[in-house]
Amino acid sequence: MIKLNYKIQFALLVICLFFIGLGIYETADEGLKSGKELFWQISAFVPFIFSAIIFGSNLYSSQMKKSRAK
Repeated sequence: MIKLNYKIQFALLVICLFFIGLGIYETADEGLKSGKELFWQISAFVPFIFSAIIFGSNLYSSQMKKSRAK
């Protein structure tokens, strides 16, 4: 596993959350569509959600390891 600095991981998490917010704003602005159009509308920001989950869990688990070591 690649070890990244905490500041870099946090910056990547913030970037992912920014794009999730943009996707939600665009969805709220256009309204929910139906059928295949809904799938494409939601799938535009799914990778950012997965990235935010991964970076968040990395930060949390590394924080827990750090607190256990003390």
